[in-house]
Amino acid sequence: MNNKWYCHVNLKPQGPFSLEEVRAKVHKGEVGPQDLICDETSTWKPAMEWGIFEFQLFPASQGFIQGTEIADNVREWVLLVEQAVGVKPLQEGPFTVSELRESLINGNVSPYQYVWKTGLSGWCQLKDRPEFSMVISSERLSDPSLA
Repeated sequence: MNNKWYCHVNLKPQGPFSLEEVRAKVHKGEVGPQDLICDETSTWKPAMEWGIFEFQLFPASQGFIQGTEIADNVREWVLLVEQAVGVKPLQEGPFTVSELRESLINGNVSPYQYVWKTGLSGWCQLKDRPEFSMVISSERLSDPSLA
């Protein structure tokens, strides 16, 4: 197994990291399932395509069971809201799934903002959570300036 790994962070390659360090970044939500990573011998590809990072390791997939009903009106989601450059983001909420979906539709919240709820090992972007994917258009994801 290769021991030098690289991750894209804010569109800039970072690393090298050990496999254990990358796994820790995945578990904390610093690397999402669609974030690009590579090892020293391969090309960049989404983290979930590597096959060595279990899907349950990603906060984006934790606590969600395909086919179960989503609790739309339970206040459990905390949203990170960016402030001025160099100022620590604020945590706002809790919000319901319905409130966050409405904010996404109205453009008040970006798909690239981070959310968390009890049971997740780390923060993840709204775009990566299945509860919100149906209201996020592919157009907004391909052009972050629309987010």
